[in-house]
Amino acid sequence: MRADIDGGPRPGVTFALAEWLGERVEHLVPPVRVERVGTGQSNLTSVISDAEGREWILRYPAGGRADVRREARILRALAATSVPVPAVVAEGRDAAGIEGGFLVMERMPGRPLEDEADAGRLSPPERRAVGDEAVELLATLHALDPESVGLGDLGRRDGYLTRQLARSAANWAAWGTESAADAVWREGFDRLSRAVPTQQRCVIVHGDYRLSNILVADGRLSSVLDWELCTLGDPLADLAWLVDDWRGPEDPSITIPSPTRVGGFADRAEIVADYAGRTGLNVEHLGYYRAFTHWRAATLLQGVAQRRRAGSLGVHGALDLLDLEHSIRYLLDGALHLVGG
Repeated sequence: MRADIDGGPRPGVTFALAEWLGERVEHLVPPVRVERVGTGQSNLTSVISDAEGREWILRYPAGGRADVRREARILRALAATSVPVPAVVAEGRDAAGIEGGFLVMERMPGRPLEDEADAGRLSPPERRAVGDEAVELLATLHALDPESVGLGDLGRRDGYLTRQLARSAANWAAWGTESAADAVWREGFDRLSRAVPTQQRCVIVHGDYRLSNILVADGRLSSVLDWELCTLGDPLADLAWLVDDWRGPEDPSITIPSPTRVGGFADRAEIVADYAGRTGLNVEHLGYYRAFTHWRAATLLQGVAQRRRAGSLGVHGALDLLDLEHSIRYLLDGALHLVGG
């Protein structure tokens, strides 16, 4: 599938996908429409709808770079838990006119809070309740026993931060060595590598847990999406990712929008205290995890910038390259500030 076609796959791909899905979904009524949605820059998302208005979600990688069937396995494993996820309808690889692995899942009710405008549609009490529920749900995920849900082999149980540092370094070598931010990125890598804290617990880590990856329906959370980075690892990495996305009205905006900047949500200190109380984890070194989060986010944005320059992401949800470069530098400077010398 070409990821640079706005509005979804090419017409020929849409026809092939409709034929493929019709063999797997009862009473599918053609014609089928496929429309790209969301602002994802790695695994892309489209809505599939048939003539009777039934809808499903298609997940596929940009340029066929990855196999999202791993995500399908995670969704199936979590389906029987108290973590709300969409059901997997079908999955395939190099089929239906799509290059690489892909999955089709049910469309859950609600919409994500991707930016301030989305959050602004909720009343202040609803914002507060959604925020509290997001923290509760993260603690619920981290309380699951990976073995008991069939995900005990999803990743190594220790050394999460060390592995993530190495993986990000490999990505930067491919994406960022010619970047103007290379020197500050390397300084961040050196400081983070010298100060890795001890991992307290091994849990199922979402890897990209934030409000833009959670659906909200009628003021309540209905589903957690985008499990492509899920693995076994350090729970405080997930908490730090959520906390760093949890910006207040006084915080500057960057390329990655933050719905909490509209106001009405609990502040960072409150959600950290809530999470610590629910899990019993020591959050003394959360500053390090936030530094790691800044640095990792900058690395991922560098990959987005490279793909944007190469034209592999099209114009849907296009991000301005100058804004990307500014955000990368802002995040890296923030990482150095948080981790210290």
